[in-house]
Amino acid sequence: MPTFTNALSDQDIVKDMLKDSKFAIHSLSVALGESTSTVFREKLVNQLNSCIDDHFKLSDFAAQKNWYQPYQSPEQQLQQDINTSLGFV
Repeated sequence: MPTFTNALSDQDIVKDMLKDSKFAIHSLSVALGESTSTVFREKLVNQLNSCIDDHFKLSDFAAQKNWYQPYQSPEQQLQQDINTSLGFV
């Protein structure tokens, strides 16, 4: 009987963190646009800036490891993901 491992690689974890980071930035931006409280807006702006800084650090780290190529076109990124998942890379 074959054994399967469900372990995620460091690259998988970093890509998942990048996805979550982008979602957090988007969500904070939407909340900021909907907020009517000056105090709450200031807190959202601070949190948004922190998330953006963290995202840049994470994307720079992933790019240095060659796990993320932020300058590729979406078509190139999709093709690379397909090739990676099929084991061609």
